[in-house]
Amino acid sequence: MGAGTLVSLALFVLPIGVSLGILFGLDAYRSSTGQPRLFLNQGVKNETFCQTSYGITPNVIDGQQYTLNPNQWGLDDGESSNLCMNVTIFNNATYPTKTTAPAWSITWQYAAKAVTAPVHGFPNIKIDSDNVFPILISDLSSVNVDVDWMYSVGDTPVDTLDTTQFSRTETGINTNVAVDIFLDSDSTNAQDTVKAKYEIMVWLATFGTATQQIGYANGSQDSVTLADGTAFDLYFGQNTVTEQTVLTWVSSSALTSFNADISPLLKKDFSSLGGPTTSDYMGYMALGSEVLNSNVNVTLSVPHLSMNITKS
Repeated sequence: MGAGTLVSLALFVLPIGVSLGILFGLDAYRSSTGQPRLFLNQGVKNETFCQTSYGITPNVIDGQQYTLNPNQWGLDDGESSNLCMNVTIFNNATYPTKTTAPAWSITWQYAAKAVTAPVHGFPNIKIDSDNVFPILISDLSSVNVDVDWMYSVGDTPVDTLDTTQFSRTETGINTNVAVDIFLDSDSTNAQDTVKAKYEIMVWLATFGTATQQIGYANGSQDSVTLADGTAFDLYFGQNTVTEQTVLTWVSSSALTSFNADISPLLKKDFSSLGGPTTSDYMGYMALGSEVLNSNVNVTLSVPHLSMNITKS
């Protein structure tokens, strides 16, 4: 190779090196300012978390932030974790829509606790974006929940819910699938699950005779049918541990594929019950499962979820 060829090659390579340097620098700048990156790792990783409580916040670019948590808050002293959460994370931090959440699942098994305190935990995924909460109930235009979920006996997710397995006495399964919302007249307290005055739950499914909503003994206080045709009954009562007022909307059947605006369940006139009003703030929203007990391993999988709150 002659000297002229070497010079030509050097002159050819130099612009490429300079161009790549500029592009990599631009990519780093876009990432630091929250803009979509030019070079992304398109892979997917699955991570498992078996801690009692641990916040898992997958990175997201130009989308709504979510945080997941195994949240085994109800373990008795000396009781060890019997639940693991699996989270599917996109390495490129981009999801199909701005409100699409990472796919996740839990597998668990617990012995029954005291009837007065039967819940072992509420593994869940919550909206964790600063630009969403707090929001006045009167300012809500829609609270859309679009979710596909499935519960199964064993360690492997399935495509079809087998209610027969869940109703067998020997399996002893008691759990639910629910949306959990906290509200308060104070915008700061509304964002704190301990300090908030009100809790509104929307149960998409109930399994087991021990899985009873607060106020169950007093019967349904009201009912609402949403625009998609799904009907919910309202139960009302006090959480004697947290001293919060709890309103629970319960579906009569398991809604494994649910896509509806649930804002009518929040805007309802609760004045006769001493519940929240449209002047209160919504400060927290999550979807999860209250895990009570089971004699066998059970798995909840949530391959698709989007929670989208819009203002009027």
